[in-house]
Amino acid sequence: MNEQGNYIQKKCKKQKTNHKFIKKGEKMAFGKLVNDKIVIDTNNALNYRSREGDIQQRKVDTALIDIIKEAGQVAAMEHGAVLFSAKVNEVWKNYFVNRDEKTHNIVLKPTNSQNRDDFIYINSNINEQGYFYYTINQKRESAKELIEGVGIVEHQNQDGTKSHYLETNVRLYNEELKRELKEKGNEFIAVISNAGIKVVNEAEMKAQKQEQQIQQTQEIKEPEKTQNQEFGR
Repeated sequence: MNEQGNYIQKKCKKQKTNHKFIKKGEKMAFGKLVNDKIVIDTNNALNYRSREGDIQQRKVDTALIDIIKEAGQVAAMEHGAVLFSAKVNEVWKNYFVNRDEKTHNIVLKPTNSQNRDDFIYINSNINEQGYFYYTINQKRESAKELIEGVGIVEHQNQDGTKSHYLETNVRLYNEELKRELKEKGNEFIAVISNAGIKVVNEAEMKAQKQEQQIQQTQEIKEPEKTQNQEFGR
């Protein structure tokens, strides 16, 4: 069965779309129409800047977990089928993303195989402090193949440094949302959450987020200023 035949059968929540932005603190994901597909924004960069300001590189499995975790979060919102794609040993492989509601374990199921040996399991764990974290079950060859064979793209920066990115993407299949994004144009993106889907102007949303960050900074500084005045400083 093709990808379309699979995702149409998936049960979805009734879609809610409007132009009000998501409430602060609500879990959300961002989707944009790219080549007629809704691509979810994920961090596929291996490079990162440490607290000391040095450029370092994440492990491949760490980066993969972050991407798959984001895909699992979107899948759990039930707004359509979610696919994770990765270029493995020069061949693109596609997986349906399923996240268990209770355990939060994530399963990647190949779109072209029902063989459980080909499934990839990402397990949710709890550390001693009570925090959740994910690990890829590497007992299966399918998981090892993904980690060892996923493609990495190198990009030359203007300052002479090099950035590296995993050849992966995450897509949401939702025909109603795709039509709306087409009608609105390239300036609009989808903000996806458990509460629904909101199509917003990307530039306006970024401006609002920046304004909120400034306000939060002022709120933090204001009590300090008041306290200093009370002590005659």
